[in-house]
Amino acid sequence: MSVRKVVPRIARCLSKLIGKDNNRITIIYRGFSGSNLTPIIEALNEEEYDYKITIINDFQSHSERSSSNGRLAKFKSVFKKYWSVFRSKLVITTHGFYRLRSDTTMLNLWHGVPIKSMSLMHKTKKDAIGLIDDDYFLSTSPFFNTIMNACIGITVDKYYIAGYPRNDYLFKENGLTNLNYLLETKLQGKIVLYMPTYRSVDSRGETNKTLFGYPDFDMNRFRTFLSENDITFLVKLHPNDEQLILGNIPDNVNDRVILIKSDDLEKKKMDLYKIINAVDLLITDYSSIYFDFLLLDRPIIFTPMDLDEYRSNPGLLLEPYEFWTPGYKCLNQSDLQEKILLELRDGGSYGKERSVIKNIVHKYQDAYSTKRVLDLIHEIMSE
Repeated sequence: MSVRKVVPRIARCLSKLIGKDNNRITIIYRGFSGSNLTPIIEALNEEEYDYKITIINDFQSHSERSSSNGRLAKFKSVFKKYWSVFRSKLVITTHGFYRLRSDTTMLNLWHGVPIKSMSLMHKTKKDAIGLIDDDYFLSTSPFFNTIMNACIGITVDKYYIAGYPRNDYLFKENGLTNLNYLLETKLQGKIVLYMPTYRSVDSRGETNKTLFGYPDFDMNRFRTFLSENDITFLVKLHPNDEQLILGNIPDNVNDRVILIKSDDLEKKKMDLYKIINAVDLLITDYSSIYFDFLLLDRPIIFTPMDLDEYRSNPGLLLEPYEFWTPGYKCLNQSDLQEKILLELRDGGSYGKERSVIKNIVHKYQDAYSTKRVLDLIHEIMSE
């Protein structure tokens, strides 16, 4: 029997002997790359409350991954996490965690509206989550309940529609000021953000090291295009992809192409969503960020170079892709550069389509999702 199954079983037996602390909350935090926990932690720090809060940083920076802290340090870290969860009345996560005792309340804030198939809907069945045993699962709308439940199969009463706390930053933050602080520079002109989905290993089992997946992509030509049109091009990759293609992207803020690394965000304690409203145009393929970006009513360009492969593995949860992705689809560099200029000048090409999808995905389109989640937390803790 695996450790993943043994530890929860042992913990549940111990819970009959060891009581929980009804004033304790454990937050399992995965970093600053757009977390629904960041605004919750900030709000709890600003409030007067009697809760005992333990924040478990369940992620490693690149420097931490590169160092060897030894087995003892790792054991202590794991023990602290499990012990804190075991003793808590409330456990808050964004990716789920083991239920170590039946009388703990589990609140899952999740991390995005899915367009790709996952878990129960994954075509190869290789993506079983296995950790969705939550009492409350944060939702953005009744539509989210339906598509998410196709993947994880929980009862409808567990969904709590409040909107994503991280999206409050889109309405409240000064994104350009935050971005300049993050990069330690002062940006001018238009800003474009490229955020592809996680794709370290593609469906052919090969590492994808190109920026857009264009086979004939010319970086020098692209940088010239950006410079001539006064455009800064930000790249934010999935944390697991950063080291694989780092060498293909200039790590230099004086360049027109700037890579925002997870370590940069962690160093400045800056959540990614605090800079998003500085962005004039988003480019992605299947990343869930575009659903959130719809709240800004700004243009989006899609680069689905391997759409047919994604339909085969893992499969698309939402079809037709053209309907659910309100923006130009650019499959080569020339078309991409043309559509970037077009959208930066106008931005209204897919305005009606963006509005339709926004209203389906987001019940709440305001800056109060954090408050709604906090209301739930206080309700749970007062029971």
